[in-house]
Amino acid sequence: MTFFTKVDSSTLQPGEAQPFGLTQRGRSGLEMLGTLQRFAGEAYRPKALSNFRADPDGAELTRTQSQDHPADEMRRRVKRATAVAERDPIYRLERFFQRYVGEENYARGIAAVEERRQVFEAFLARPVDHTGGVLELDDTLVPPRYYSDVEWHLEPGGWDGYDLYGPMFGFALGPLVFRHGGYAAVPVGADIIEHRLMAIRELPKAHYQRVFEPGCGGVSTLSAFNKVHPETELHGCDLSPLLLKNGYKLAQRQGLTVHLKQADAIQTGEPDAHYDAVVTYALQHELPPKANLAMFKEMFRILKPGGDILLGDPPPFRVVDPFHAAVLAWEDDNRAEPFFSAACLADWEQTLRDVGFEDVKAYALGEDCYPWITRATKPL
Repeated sequence: MTFFTKVDSSTLQPGEAQPFGLTQRGRSGLEMLGTLQRFAGEAYRPKALSNFRADPDGAELTRTQSQDHPADEMRRRVKRATAVAERDPIYRLERFFQRYVGEENYARGIAAVEERRQVFEAFLARPVDHTGGVLELDDTLVPPRYYSDVEWHLEPGGWDGYDLYGPMFGFALGPLVFRHGGYAAVPVGADIIEHRLMAIRELPKAHYQRVFEPGCGGVSTLSAFNKVHPETELHGCDLSPLLLKNGYKLAQRQGLTVHLKQADAIQTGEPDAHYDAVVTYALQHELPPKANLAMFKEMFRILKPGGDILLGDPPPFRVVDPFHAAVLAWEDDNRAEPFFSAACLADWEQTLRDVGFEDVKAYALGEDCYPWITRATKPL
């Protein structure tokens, strides 16, 4: 994710003084949302956690939490934990603020960008130096229903629902709301850009010739990969033409050479044994389990023998306390994340082994077990 608080003067024509960014009204409304989200996470959530553990049922769930619970038992435990948490008015108030911010993000974000539509359209239309690479779009591609039928993260119309999504995220939601953390699995105050760098640094080799990212979106993770491994060729695919267009132009503005294509991650059309590494970040919880399995098989196919795969996603329920599991499961029905719990119930280590990977490892990097890293290697 790349955030902007202003546009560097080098992007302007000589003598041009276009006012980039948002109006005071648009900016202040989003700053209020970011502050509210952080306040709810810092002030109310710790109190709700304390109340959960003081409840006899919550205390019993916490005491008996174990990584050895099978998925069906863990599902029942998370349901019980949710019921305990929702008895507490402090928890309900904190969740109310989370839902409010989630809805208002786009109501206020779109309105703020529309106030400056002409400026942002001109910025997007301005030519940039071509840095190589390619963008391949496929207007015949029919996205799967799990993708097209969801308004992801409560964005009206989903990923392709708003034509100025790039400026809205880069100039509005990113720097003014999301940078505070405190939503979904992201801890309050966490630096989500640094999280990507932390994840990439977990790859075991010092050099990779060519990397592929399924679900690459706006090239945030590929950009992070370039910072850690600047010599690596960057390739990726996504279902969203809008995110790919935004990502490709952003990469050129950053001087990155990227090769992007519109394709389903379960059928990329890439050659066999072509890549030295595959990375995903915050992707597994956006796919249903069957699609994840199919994607892992496709990634195994396109990886070279000895190639590495690295996943960064929210943690599994089994490694967090029951209260935290209830917070994660809340995403399913309240922030248009229908597969969040399915991903948190999954055992990606075993899934990767079943596909054929070896040397599988899974562990937490940051606070609240986020990001949760799963990595493995294709046998030689």
